[in-house]
Amino acid sequence: MEISSNQTVFCSNQAQFSSNQANFREVADIQSSSGNSVCIDVVDNVCDTTVHDFVEDCLEGFDESISRSSKVWNPKVSDDKLKPYPGQLFKDIESAFKFYTDYGRDGGFEVRKSTQKVRNGIIVTKYIICSKGGHHDTSMTKDVDVNSESSHASTSVQLQVKRRKTVTKRCDCRAKIILKYNGFNAYVISSFIEVHNHRLASPSGKEFLLCNRSMTSFQRRFVLDAAKSNIGSYRAHNLFKSISGSYSEVGATAVDFQNWMRDIKLYIGKHDSDMLIQKFQNKRDVSDGGFFFEYQTDSNGHLTRLFWADIQGRRSYEVFGDVVSFDATYRTNKYGMVFVPFIGVDNHWKSVTFASALLNHEDATNFTWACEMFLQAFGRPPKCIITDQCLGMKVAISNTFPHSIHRYCMWHIMQKFPAKVGPVFCAETGFMEKLNKFVWSSHLTVPEFEKGWDDVLKEFGLSEHVWLKEIYAMRESWIPAFFADKPMGALLRTTSRSESSNFYFNHFVQKGDTLSEFYLCYESAIDKQIHDQNKLNTTDKNCIPQSITEKAIEKHAACLYTRTMFYKVQKQIKASCFHISLGGQPIVTDGVNKYLLCDKSLNGKLFEVEFCLSTYDISCSCKLFTRVGYLCRHCFYCLSLWGVDKIPHQFISKRWMRNAERFCKLKFTDESECATDGHITREIAMRIWTEYQACVDNVCNNLKGLEYLLDEMKCLRIRVEEKFDKRPATKDDMLEEIFGVRPSGSSNVLPPLPSNNKGCRKRIVGGAELSRDGKKRPTRTCKFCHTLGYHDSRNCPKKLLVNQQIPTIPNIQVSVSPSFYSQNMTS
Repeated sequence: MEISSNQTVFCSNQAQFSSNQANFREVADIQSSSGNSVCIDVVDNVCDTTVHDFVEDCLEGFDESISRSSKVWNPKVSDDKLKPYPGQLFKDIESAFKFYTDYGRDGGFEVRKSTQKVRNGIIVTKYIICSKGGHHDTSMTKDVDVNSESSHASTSVQLQVKRRKTVTKRCDCRAKIILKYNGFNAYVISSFIEVHNHRLASPSGKEFLLCNRSMTSFQRRFVLDAAKSNIGSYRAHNLFKSISGSYSEVGATAVDFQNWMRDIKLYIGKHDSDMLIQKFQNKRDVSDGGFFFEYQTDSNGHLTRLFWADIQGRRSYEVFGDVVSFDATYRTNKYGMVFVPFIGVDNHWKSVTFASALLNHEDATNFTWACEMFLQAFGRPPKCIITDQCLGMKVAISNTFPHSIHRYCMWHIMQKFPAKVGPVFCAETGFMEKLNKFVWSSHLTVPEFEKGWDDVLKEFGLSEHVWLKEIYAMRESWIPAFFADKPMGALLRTTSRSESSNFYFNHFVQKGDTLSEFYLCYESAIDKQIHDQNKLNTTDKNCIPQSITEKAIEKHAACLYTRTMFYKVQKQIKASCFHISLGGQPIVTDGVNKYLLCDKSLNGKLFEVEFCLSTYDISCSCKLFTRVGYLCRHCFYCLSLWGVDKIPHQFISKRWMRNAERFCKLKFTDESECATDGHITREIAMRIWTEYQACVDNVCNNLKGLEYLLDEMKCLRIRVEEKFDKRPATKDDMLEEIFGVRPSGSSNVLPPLPSNNKGCRKRIVGGAELSRDGKKRPTRTCKFCHTLGYHDSRNCPKKLLVNQQIPTIPNIQVSVSPSFYSQNMTS
């Protein structure tokens, strides 16, 4: 006997069981479709019902011969109103199909539309049958007609194509309803066959019926809303299950959720860029030009560059636009376009986004275009702009913002020292510790820095190092000492604002997002940013920070500045009380008092302060107010000497004050005031959901209250269904509600071509990182210097210094003992 290992089809020829025997042994000869037989031994001590059910379960659904079985199944429904009957009227076929579907959903079977008869363009007869009705083709091949045409004749060739291996559910079930047209624009059930020749779904299996797996409009919106927060379809399904309570309440499976997002991406397709441009145009129209955007395409109409600045970003730049951080990030969209946000610092010391751009390539041409659009949108360049050492950015900024201060990120430069000078040398010789004292200090003058740099390099023998000479030649672009007299020059010293913003945006976007999805996620990120800023503004209105001194000027500062900035000013006021002292007698010249102050927190460094009592003008040699916009501890010390209890108004920077946005003079129409029908519909739907949640919250701990609410909701649902016809939301409706626009018939702007920028490829990992394998390098004890480090006695730096002091003698080996090392170093 041979049975196929891939697919075994059983047919029952004889199955006789005795209901009176308790112990028996019987062999059922079961014939397969190929004529082969299979013997099934039924073990002893098994009751007849169990064996009968077992055989029925094995044979059910595999062959049409089952339909000749005398056993039938009658659906049981929870309510007799769900059961159809002959003579029942429906206004159309769809209503009848929905009714029969609900009946099958409760009874445990699926339905489908079958054949129909049409007369004069009107369907006069329609069959709605069980989904297991009909036959299936058991052959594993099918014939395909292939027409081969030539200039003289055409022939038809029959090819046999192997079928895909799959399963079937059809077993010639006769259950159905037959609809007849009654001539009065209605249909009546002329025949109803209730019984089925197959088992019906169990209560636990009803949730897997196709009629229970259809996604509702609410679930589709939920998947799209979850995508705004970078929650994928699979995680959205798990989240919806947690909200609903069980998988049976969800209905749709995780695959259905994933297929919906796949269908949305495919449906957007070539309309991706066109939809985003149309959305931007609508925003610009409703805001009276407040929303700014520009784009460019290539010769074939593909999008290559896109720049936009919303109303909130333009208002923020009006107040906080003195310093801008400019950096690029990657892996934010499916096309590989570079995402370039323009970041600043607000009055709460938080990052704020002014504008953004998407560029197909990271080069000088694209960066120059982005800077030109930035200047066109905001009307004035920033005072200072900070970037990394990208040559494309350097060219773009020098051409577009010639009068702005261009500063390089210090962190990126300092990170290169181990690779350029040597990792062991930087880690163990103390070179970096000594150099950092001069590089990062904000209180050094230019001559002091240059002298300190030269001394450190001479001490370690690096005066002729090529790379150190290169970065020293461009010291004016990254050393803090050269920005001491630049307005807001010390507000940003690194691109950490851009790095953190890129990290922040990456929590909302995915590299496989379309442009439309990317902007939805971008809006979610900006909304959260605005929400956090409004929360801080509200907190500042309702509370005043606690003072730590009895000075009236501190209480005045608490009323002026935001809480974050007040703590910075408070730190200066506190230091003026404990760390500052007079370093000499004051000198008075033309009404100007000159003080020499000693700062104990900076190793007794002296600072000069000039104060004019008539005008309350004050200046300090540390130039903290020029660099960051608030007074230093030295100025507060002098103001305290003269009994000044309020900060002079000329030294109150508007950008650090509470509600600094009130100083913005730009007036635009808010987009929310001109909402479209889709936005209004969505807003009302969210209000309904909020009201429902409020009702549940009121009776959540009251069983009778919950039952009352459930009954009321059922009655309300019936009234709504009777009054309004259900119109399923199409994909166009969904896209208009979520994205704000519909895909047009023709695309004026084609999607971008895939870009291959440096962020799209895998990062090259260095040898040192490969050797560590992501782990911290372990330390060891050197047998020569007896200290913990990353070296041993063979490459000990101190041993090398000792060896350099001993002259080499040919053919003589000199061994240096640790005692000699200690004596030599002491002397």
